[in-house]
Amino acid sequence: MPLNANLKSKRLDVSSMAVIGPDSLKIMRNISECEFKVIRCIKTGCTEQFQRRNLADHLEYQCEMRMIVCDFCKEDIVWKELKVHHDSCPKYPLTCEFCDKKNILREKFAEHIDINTGDCKKKVGPCAYNIVGCKAMVEVENPTKHMKKSQLQHLDLLFSQMSDISGRIEEFTRELDLPEMSRKTAEQQSKLERLEKQLNDLENKVTAVISQNQSQDASPIVGSPFEPIINQQATLMEELKNKMAILNTKVSTHEGVIAVLNQQTERDAHAMREMERKRREDKELIEALQRKIRAQDRIIALKDVALAEQDLRIQALEKVSYDGILVWKITDFTKKQQDALSGRTTSVYSPCFFTSRHGYKMCARIYLNGDGMGKGNHISLFFVVMKGPFDALLRWPFKQKVTFMLLDQNNREHIIDAFRPDPTSSSFKRPTSDMNIASGCPLFMPISQVDSTHHAYVKDDVMFMKVIVDTSDLA
Repeated sequence: MPLNANLKSKRLDVSSMAVIGPDSLKIMRNISECEFKVIRCIKTGCTEQFQRRNLADHLEYQCEMRMIVCDFCKEDIVWKELKVHHDSCPKYPLTCEFCDKKNILREKFAEHIDINTGDCKKKVGPCAYNIVGCKAMVEVENPTKHMKKSQLQHLDLLFSQMSDISGRIEEFTRELDLPEMSRKTAEQQSKLERLEKQLNDLENKVTAVISQNQSQDASPIVGSPFEPIINQQATLMEELKNKMAILNTKVSTHEGVIAVLNQQTERDAHAMREMERKRREDKELIEALQRKIRAQDRIIALKDVALAEQDLRIQALEKVSYDGILVWKITDFTKKQQDALSGRTTSVYSPCFFTSRHGYKMCARIYLNGDGMGKGNHISLFFVVMKGPFDALLRWPFKQKVTFMLLDQNNREHIIDAFRPDPTSSSFKRPTSDMNIASGCPLFMPISQVDSTHHAYVKDDVMFMKVIVDTSDLA
């Protein structure tokens, strides 16, 4: 029988047992209650699956939807929402980014950094020049640093604001056209005076006519042929009075407006003059400070140069020998040799040394790619007599024996060469310049021998050269 058919028959048997046999029911009940059965979390929103025996631990320690108590405000919250809750918890402790004070409750933080009443020692607020456009936030207790740093920016903002105000005043003046308004006001005043005169003349005429009619026997005006004229003149006079009152009101209003505008213009002009004067003073102060800073920078630079020179002197004095023996440590040998090969720096001078405190001043000069007969194949080493402070007391020409030694750092075989100065050579006469012409050994050592595997003439990129001047016959 095929394997698949066998499995199929077995599945059918189990199914029939589940339906028919009481043992099958017991098995199914055990399966549904089995502690090792994988189940899903009973909390809504949690999708974790685990064995039934781990349900209690999961609900207490692992479930994302379990309820916990906030350590700060003691409210019940869902564990999954703990971080979101901390972002808004009123009791959550914060650290002030300005003064670094810790454990400030979120509900008290606004009071801590309040510009007027807060206790933050480094609280910030808007710059005093924010009304003219400065957007910086500065320390309320110590705005000096920002004020000094942003002086030019503040002056530019003030000048821009002044220019804007001046432009607005000019535009407003053009719109009002004060000269034209003054001219029209004067014309209206003149018309008003003429009307007032005409009104007085008319009133006098009417009064005269009324007086004449009243002196006659008949009824004064009623039925008189002058009655319509009198009424017409009275109406006209009343209209003129009303017009004159209106004109008086307008004139008073215009005069008030002109007076207010003149005062405002005068105040603005005065404010602009003051701001311009202050700007010039600040600019002059800034320029003076800048000049002072440049002068201080020059002084500091000179001091730095003097200190550097002093350091070099001190270092040179520390390395100076007064017993006629120089031990010369040549560092960065590879770089110096490459410079010699390329012709960038063909020779290197040693520190100076003396035969005694009041003796000859000397130094050595080495050509790492050779010089003269030794150029390109030998290291050349020379001795130099230098101009010293006590040359007048010394014996000339220089006659002391000179010994050169290239030290083997393995202490096996040093390279040694020596010579006695030629008294007739200018190299050993009393120096008239800083140093005489160098004299010595152009074929001191083959370049190929530098990298000898049996010796350590160069080790850790350092070579040691020793120069010994015989001082036995010097007093």
